[in-house]
Amino acid sequence: MKSKTVGYAVPVGLLLVTLSASAWAENGQNTPGENYPVLTKDYLLQSFDGSEKPNEVRITPALHNRYFYSNCSGSKSCDSAIPAGAMMFNAPSGFGSTPHSEFPRVELRATHNFVNGSDFDNEQRGSVYIVKNPSTRSIIFAQIHGDKPGGSEMLKLRWEDGTIVAGVKENYGDAEKRTTLLSGVGLKEKIDYSIKAKGTGSGMKVTVEASAGGKMASKTFSYPKQSWEGIQLYFKAGNYNQDKNKDGSGAVVAYSHLDVRYR
Repeated sequence: MKSKTVGYAVPVGLLLVTLSASAWAENGQNTPGENYPVLTKDYLLQSFDGSEKPNEVRITPALHNRYFYSNCSGSKSCDSAIPAGAMMFNAPSGFGSTPHSEFPRVELRATHNFVNGSDFDNEQRGSVYIVKNPSTRSIIFAQIHGDKPGGSEMLKLRWEDGTIVAGVKENYGDAEKRTTLLSGVGLKEKIDYSIKAKGTGSGMKVTVEASAGGKMASKTFSYPKQSWEGIQLYFKAGNYNQDKNKDGSGAVVAYSHLDVRYR
């Protein structure tokens, strides 16, 4: 097993992939890949090309455009409510969607996979701001997703008109069941969250924690091995705009912190 951090050596023997605030240079003049170097090693970006068609690319230090950029970068106005240098995900409503979806996304897709029925203790933790909502007032900002088409979104965290909602599918292909975690979460309000996935030979449990405005909630969901066995799972973070109509609206999400750990 191995360990990865930015800027200094770490001991072998612990599987740990970390993006931390201390490793991030909050500089609005830098690109996301320059501010957050681990993105260039461990993530893909699902976004759009210059013709507004969906694509998936590796993140390089040079990658920045109208969909993925740093707050306060270049000629863009600086949003003082969001930390300078935060990753900005801009998903216009009604743009093209990836296969088996109707909605536009500008999201990070982790390249490390894990499988239900094996032993692991993985976690994604982030600080996120909903900067602009679409006309549907619904954005998914973090997920555990699967590589099998037709219903392999194991867990979704969404902001829905000021409410943080966890959507789960206990079995692959199930209809999504939603649980409200927090309410009264406004635009540009900092949301801290974590998704802790713990797997054993018989299945896995996922504990979600979310806090905003002095309020905190936690909920644990169980997934039996047989219902997800063999499906490659991975974390996602960013902006999955739940508006499929090209109505002139759009969704903007900012991330100022993100940790991903695998054990």
